[in-house]
Amino acid sequence: MPASAPASSAIEKSDLIAALEKTARQAQRAGQIIHRIRSFVKRSEPQRQPSRAHSIVEDAVELAGIELRRRNVAIHTYVAQRLPVLMVDPILIEQVVLNLLKNAAEAIDNAKLPPARRNIELRVVPRHTPDEGEVIEFSVTDMGPGLAPEVIARMYEAFFSTKVEGLGIGLSLCRSIIESHRGRIKAQNLYNAATAVGCRFSFTLPVQSSRAEPLPNSKATVTT
Repeated sequence: MPASAPASSAIEKSDLIAALEKTARQAQRAGQIIHRIRSFVKRSEPQRQPSRAHSIVEDAVELAGIELRRRNVAIHTYVAQRLPVLMVDPILIEQVVLNLLKNAAEAIDNAKLPPARRNIELRVVPRHTPDEGEVIEFSVTDMGPGLAPEVIARMYEAFFSTKVEGLGIGLSLCRSIIESHRGRIKAQNLYNAATAVGCRFSFTLPVQSSRAEPLPNSKATVTT
């Protein structure tokens, strides 16, 4: 009578199936992202739908996870509770957040910063501004070397890039996406006296609904 397979084999097979299913989902998601970005570039009009900020953040952080781990960069996220539901194209907004996270991680890694400064903070909070009114603000803050003034002045130009192999379309497309949602995006260096000790990118999305997300608590996580 043949010996039965060891339990460890069954566990390994189960893990493999789960990994393959996750890979398939990610491949399908990648196809959706490419299709949506192509459609946006052709029409310059987002496909708005009721969307929750915490879902956008979760998806973006999951996609950024491999890059962050590869560069040994930790991320701290905070999403305020009971945020209004946004009427946005969630895939496009997710890609803006993802781009900002990857740029921050790259800046930290290229500067060869010590572990204490290899952190990114992603925050999503409600704001009220005199010129925009009620908005939701997404911000990505790093503890990197900051940006040179001439880079800040030109970073949204099409094809401008500080990367040797970069096409420079990333932030230009991000700006187009945010402005198509009637929001604003900006970058600023953070200083300790006259020394730049970090950089913060932030963008706003207008609130168009009084409905709130049913979040029981503020959502704060740390990923390494």
